[in-house]
Amino acid sequence: MKDKDRPIKIRVFNSLCAIVLIVSAFFIFFAGVSLYAAAGVVVALASIATPVISGGEGLVAILVGIVEAIVEGVMMIVEGITSVISGFFG
Repeated sequence: MKDKDRPIKIRVFNSLCAIVLIVSAFFIFFAGVSLYAAAGVVVALASIATPVISGGEGLVAILVGIVEAIVEGVMMIVEGITSVISGFFG
């Protein structure tokens, strides 16, 4: 699914799910596996995968779409942070 095909609401939702994945991963890494961290990972992955699965044509397209959505969410987070930092110095 291309950026022009994906609505801004889905892109923002993917970035929120990526934040939940990152926070849950750090929590699991530092504090160990707990019910809340595992639930956060499951909910975030399911939320990212739902629009991709509904629009995918095959298994490979679905898997690539899920990875693409996660990477896109992380990139939107990085883009937001860099724009805030550049706003301070620009």
